[in-house]
Amino acid sequence: MTGAVRDAHARLRGAFSLDDVPPVAARIARLERLGAALRARRAELIAAIGSDFGPRAESETMTAELAFLLTGLRHTIRHLPGWSRPRTRRVLQPVPGRTDIWTEPKGVVGILSPWNYPLQLALMPLISAVAAGNRVLLKPSERTPATATAMASLIEEVFPPDEVAVVTGGPEVAQAVTDLPLGHLFFTGSTETGRKVAQAAARTLTPVTLELGGRSPAVALPGASPKDHAPMIAWGAWLNAGQTCVAPNHVWVPQADVARWVDALCGAARGFLPDDYSAMIDATAMARIERLIAEARAGGAAIHVAEGELPSEGSIAPTIVVDPPADSALMTEEIFGPVLVVLSYCDPEAVLRAEAGATPLAAYVFDTDAARARRFLARLRSGGGAVNATVLHLAAHDLPFGGIGESGHGAYHGHRGFREFSHERAVFTALRGPWLKLLLPPYSPVARRIFRRMTD
Repeated sequence: MTGAVRDAHARLRGAFSLDDVPPVAARIARLERLGAALRARRAELIAAIGSDFGPRAESETMTAELAFLLTGLRHTIRHLPGWSRPRTRRVLQPVPGRTDIWTEPKGVVGILSPWNYPLQLALMPLISAVAAGNRVLLKPSERTPATATAMASLIEEVFPPDEVAVVTGGPEVAQAVTDLPLGHLFFTGSTETGRKVAQAAARTLTPVTLELGGRSPAVALPGASPKDHAPMIAWGAWLNAGQTCVAPNHVWVPQADVARWVDALCGAARGFLPDDYSAMIDATAMARIERLIAEARAGGAAIHVAEGELPSEGSIAPTIVVDPPADSALMTEEIFGPVLVVLSYCDPEAVLRAEAGATPLAAYVFDTDAARARRFLARLRSGGGAVNATVLHLAAHDLPFGGIGESGHGAYHGHRGFREFSHERAVFTALRGPWLKLLLPPYSPVARRIFRRMTD
């Protein structure tokens, strides 16, 4: 399999040249073909993802995968001519001339995509990379094999083999991709694996975008309403059975209102069951979540389960755990499953102290006073965030999406994604005249006066 990776990379690298970067019109045409293929293969893709998850709620695949991608495609196609245009201006310093910023592709870029949103998180960075004029080597997750097969067939239909190549397989294939000298490497996954990817890429000085995760908090300030705000927290927590990198990992609520919040969250969670709820990706993920819940129960935490019919035996009911032990896995690991931890506080300042030093991918604050919530959010460090909402900042394609610290670095979506996969090349053109002579020794008295004036 590693030989297939090298062969695909050699084919893509051999086809890339700054003399032959696809013009903007050709990139737009390719992206339009991708959109048409996604629409034509909608049923096939929904079935593949459902098969991998056993099942994935069809509503979630349509919205969080297909609709998300098609909206992002339309945004990119509409704005690509403007993003690609060179930026030019006249300058007087250091000497009169003209400056240009040429936006050029980086070359062959690698994308290592995860299993939790196997279509969206593979094709959204691919859209940005193709829009920037790159060749793409895509390695989808081996934990969603049916989706990987369907996606490879779709890509083969849309792109020539020297523009985009898909390589499949396990960790050894991913390792082979990270060992390549790439123009850029884009990875979405866990923080632990992200560190390994960054270390491997450092050997070839390949620039890396890391979209990781972390323990994203939600904070219900004293003015928040369980009736009005719990449904949005619940939606973010149990979308895709919690297998979402920006899902609220835990929610802080006023100590006096814990019971009201738990009741409201459980009520909202029951709305997922059974038709709009997804299963765990596999038995390994399911066993891990069951182990985390059992550990919290043994430590004396209160466990609340949203009762209702589950879509399959591979599902775990939406679960709320109140104030688990501080040293439990639910309090130290990213949960990444259908469990929401509820933590109580007496003073909102205590929440800020507890969250100090954390760098999650997202943070959410709720209050009937949105301005007060925004002020509180400004004091929480995170890659992105939202006020009186969860996850939705991810769906705004004109916002950059990315992490900070342990939740990653770099960003994409919209213009930011185009820039992530581009090299911004700075070019200075000197105006004809005697100006350059001022920079050449021996320096004249006039030049020395100019130098002194520049330091005033």
